[in-house]
Amino acid sequence: MRTVGTIITLFSILLGVCLPTKIEDGPKDAYVLVNSDAAFNCTVSLPWTIIIWIMNKTPVLTVTPERPIITSPQFGQRNYTTAQTFTSELIISAVTLKNNATVECSLQTDGSQQANLFVQVEGTLFFESKILSVVTNHSTDVICKAEGWNPEPTITWTINQTTVHSESYTTIISPPSGHLYTAVSTLNLTLSAEAEVTCLAAIKALPQPKNASLYITVKPVSQDRTWLIVAIVVPIAVVLLLIILIVVIAFCIKWNKHSESSYHDEIRKISKRKALEKTVGDQKSSGLENFGMSSENVDDFISPSAVPATIQADSQSGIENVYNLKVSTTNFINISVPTLQRSNMRKEQI
Repeated sequence: MRTVGTIITLFSILLGVCLPTKIEDGPKDAYVLVNSDAAFNCTVSLPWTIIIWIMNKTPVLTVTPERPIITSPQFGQRNYTTAQTFTSELIISAVTLKNNATVECSLQTDGSQQANLFVQVEGTLFFESKILSVVTNHSTDVICKAEGWNPEPTITWTINQTTVHSESYTTIISPPSGHLYTAVSTLNLTLSAEAEVTCLAAIKALPQPKNASLYITVKPVSQDRTWLIVAIVVPIAVVLLLIILIVVIAFCIKWNKHSESSYHDEIRKISKRKALEKTVGDQKSSGLENFGMSSENVDDFISPSAVPATIQADSQSGIENVYNLKVSTTNFINISVPTLQRSNMRKEQI
């Protein structure tokens, strides 16, 4: 059976060489979304013998009057016949970006005709911030973002279904990331009445542009006092912070000075106390001592009545009066001892 089919195919090819078969209508360029199906038609005159579909110079499908010869499950075909023509339709299923290629319909006898397959990606379209209201006659920027497209989309705007002039918006296309583009379009909007604002993204594979819409209302200037509140509150807050900061710094400086003053006062007190103790010790050790007089005679000699009244009064006061008492008593002893010695010497002479 296979032998018979091969013989018929070869006979058809030889017959096609002899008969004037030609392509009446060749394939056309196709723009297709990724993961969808692409179709190309090739219409030839009768009688025909063989039609070969080629992609990037590689045969993918061969059609004969008996049956098609398919090389991959991704490719298929349908056919339509009239009284004078035969149409072969090449179907490419679930296309990917790798299927971007040149598609050729060849008869082997009358040349060929070719077309291009463009596989495109529909991304997302959204507003970066949804603005629901604006101030009357106040300029506002509306930002629309188209993300993950291939090729780069064409962005346009409409207000109440009226196309906006291109001078009213700017569109920036980012370099592709993994063959996908991102476009950011900014519309400078000034409204005096409520309106429907629409952002549209278009590629050839889409029969209609993809769109995203905002219904924006307007409000009088007096209703929007946010800027006034900010303008008043911010300077007051800054001034209060500065005042608090200055008070804290002044308190810290004053506290440091007080601490240093207390420390120095304490040091001076200790120094004076030590100097006073040293002075008292020196005076005790440097006084004139009479080794001829016993301590008992001295105690008997120095009676409260012999000490001046001022010294007795001073001895009843604080630490400084005690010191004066000691000094006065010592001086009195030093002065009185020689007087006693002279009195004793007179008694012996007598």
